[in-house]
Formats: sequence, C-alpha cells, structure tokens
Amino acid sequence: MLEQVRQVILERWLLARGEAVLVGVSGGPDSVALLDALAALAPEFGWRLRVAHFNHHLRGRASDADERFVRGLAEDYGLPVSVGGGDVRAFAAKQKLSIEDAARRMRHGFFAEVAATCGIRKLALGHTADDQVETLLQRLLRGAGTHGLAAMHWSNRLGELTVVRPMLGVWKAEALDYLKQRGLKFRRDHTNRDTTFQRNRIRHKLLPLLEREFNPAVKAVLHQTAEMLAAEDEWLEAQAVQKGRRRKAELPVKLLQRKHVAVQRRMIYRWLLANDAGAAVDFQTVEALRRMAGQGKPRCVTLTASVEAVRQADRLELRKSEVRSRKPEDGGVPPEWRLDVPGKTEVAALGVVVEVAVAAGKLIPKLATLAIPRSGEVWLDADAVGDALTVRTWRAGDRFQPIGMQAEKKLQDIFTDEKVPAAQRRQTPVFVAADGGICWVAGYRIGERFKLTGATRRALRVRVRPRLD
Repeated sequence: MLEQVRQVILERWLLARGEAVLVGVSGGPDSVALLDALAALAPEFGWRLRVAHFNHHLRGRASDADERFVRGLAEDYGLPVSVGGGDVRAFAAKQKLSIEDAARRMRHGFFAEVAATCGIRKLALGHTADDQVETLLQRLLRGAGTHGLAAMHWSNRLGELTVVRPMLGVWKAEALDYLKQRGLKFRRDHTNRDTTFQRNRIRHKLLPLLEREFNPAVKAVLHQTAEMLAAEDEWLEAQAVQKGRRRKAELPVKLLQRKHVAVQRRMIYRWLLANDAGAAVDFQTVEALRRMAGQGKPRCVTLTASVEAVRQADRLELRKSEVRSRKPEDGGVPPEWRLDVPGKTEVAALGVVVEVAVAAGKLIPKLATLAIPRSGEVWLDADAVGDALTVRTWRAGDRFQPIGMQAEKKLQDIFTDEKVPAAQRRQTPVFVAADGGICWVAGYRIGERFKLTGATRRALRVRVRPRLD
C-alpha cells in the first residue's frame, strides 16, 4: 500500500516536495493508515505534517476517546496536532440540516480554519476506493449526471485549501492489511453499521447483493467507471467554462450549435447556475432548452415560479415569468388539480404536464420501488393511491414519510435538508393520494406506503415534464 500511495502522489502531483500538509485524522483505520503512510514518506519528500481532528460529540464517551487516541497518535509520530469540536446536533437543528451534512460542514470549517492559521494550503484525507464506489452508487440512486457520478476526485478545492486523497485507489481491505502488518491500532465507529443511513445500507446491503447476484468484481468495475467519468467530466467542464462562462441572462444560440451535444448540455447547465436558476436543472429541462436553441421549439420553458426561458432570434434568454403560485404564508390555500388516470393533464400554474399510466401483472417493474431524485418518473402502488390522484404545491404543516425512513418528517425540513430555494418550494409538484397522504414530492423520494412491493397488483407510472409552450 505504501508504494501505491507514493506512486499516486508522484503521478498525480498531489503533494509537492517540502510542502506543509494538514492530515485529517478521525482515528478510524483509513485515516490512521494515511497518516502512517505520509509519515513514512515524509523524510523522502520533506513534507511538514500536522494532524487535525474534529470531535463531533455525537457518540458521547466514544467521541472523547477518539480525540484522546488521535492526540496520542500525533505524539507518537512527533507531529503537532490541532483538535477542535462542536455540538453537531445543535448546529444541525439551528441550520435545519441533516446530521451528516452538519458534521461535514463543521469539520471542513475547522480544517479550513486550522490551515489558514498555520499557513497550510493542502489537506490530505483518507478516502478509499470503497468510499468512492459507495459515493457513486449514492449519487446514482439520487439521480446525477457525469459530474455527480464522477464521485470524489483525487484533488479538489475547499475554499483556499486543496484537498488531496492519496488513498482513493486503495481498497479498505488493503488498508486493514497494512495496519495489521505495521502493528497499528485504530478506533472503530459503531455507527458505521447503522443502516438507517443510506451510505451504510449501500455498504452492507446493496453492494453484497450486487457482488453475490450479479458480478463478484462489481466494486472494481464501479471504481473504474468513476475514474473514467471523472476524466470526461474534467474535459466537459473545461470546454463549458472556456466558451460558456456567462453571467448574463442570455446564451447565444450559435455558440451552442457549434458544440457537441455533451458540451451543449454542460454549457446550459452552467448558464442556469450562473443566473441563479440552477434549482430548475434536470435532464428534461436542459434537453428542452437545447431543442429550443436548435429548432426554435418550444417557444418557452417554465423554470421556476418566477423565471422562464425563451428564444429571442439568436439567443436564449431568461425573463421573469408571469406564472405565479399562491404562497402558503399569504393566508390562502394553494389550489389542487385532479389528474386524469390514465391520461395526460396540463397544469399551467406549475408549468408542468403530468402523464399517468396504469400497469398490472407482468407490466409492473419488479425493482421500481424507489423514485430517483431529480428524475421526472416514478412508480406507485395504485391500490395504495386509491381512486383519485391530485397534484398541488407545498402547504404549511405538510408531513411526508419518504421511502426508507421510519417516521414522517415535515416537508419543509426535507426541503431545507435538500437546500431547495424558497421559490422552488412553492413550485414543486406534490402528488397526493385519495386519502390525503403525500405519495410523491416530484424530484424526490416517494412515500413509504406507496412503494411497489411483492403484493402490488396494480401500479401507476407517473411522469412529470416541463410544460413547453
């Protein structure tokens, strides 16, 4: 493993000779292996290492024991150490974030603060090949394009810091063998087996299933896929940034038409982000804008409650939309539209068209139990939905039990966790069953009791796409 890490650092120019490096150490096996490898290579390359540990205070005495362990580890290596901590649960509640997101933000903020104080510009983290595979699957299930499926990069920016991952090609089993050979101790986090977290379900349930039933080498295949996608994503990004870095509310059509379709999509994506319309980005919307640029049709695409895209002669242009949905805080109840089942229903106020089809018997897909976030299609159990399916927007007090969760959660909190802008919340279609239960929030997960199961006899395929004028 040591030689593998050494070669990766040299080939990918992750660390320069004589450089100061902040090493994030949790006390777990991966970060301990990374620290030992860098310490072993430091004399050859002249690196000046500093250990950083953040105590999340999520596991009581175990968290404090992790901190003491890392302090002792740094002392054993003769390295300076910076230790910080914070109340992650309180921060998550205050900022309305998930525990995982809050922990990551606080940890990264601490690393950045230590680096700035110590004049360090490189942060080394112990992510492994297993982490890469899990990240790819997690993003695939949520719905992602090339950029997301590229997963973690060997290096990327975190503010003024450059984050490097020298062990991204090392499998966890190899790291554990390395620790055993070196006689090194490490800490174990029992929460890594808690399958209420999606990443743990992927690690302990999905990946073993794929290895057992489909391909014993599936992890190697997925890791290779992430590597190829990362290279392609870097090329696409360079092409899009070179030609499409615009903050104006317009995009020249000729500029798009000269480019390959993949570059067109990335340019449109970046254009929307640059104009604060990124919340509207999904594959269907980007494709509609690309057709508008190439064919002049559709004439208009509704992006959000207040923004629409139109083609004006030689350019795509963003402008304020005349479509408005009533805000719950205004005191009125947003309208609700009953959908044709089966059939097609145009909901002009939301800027969408909804298509519903009914399937039974062998036409019901066996694995379509999950809605893919950011996608426009979902399968629901027809009998659970009942004899009516309607669509509306978010209402104050709405509660929703996403598939896989054990209890209901406020829809407002789900929007907050997903960082959905306020304007988009008021425009997001909410699908409601006959009994008033929320069965799908478009672009996010379906409701637990509306998923397909082995007992499903009839199913509804619901598709939602932008209304093209």
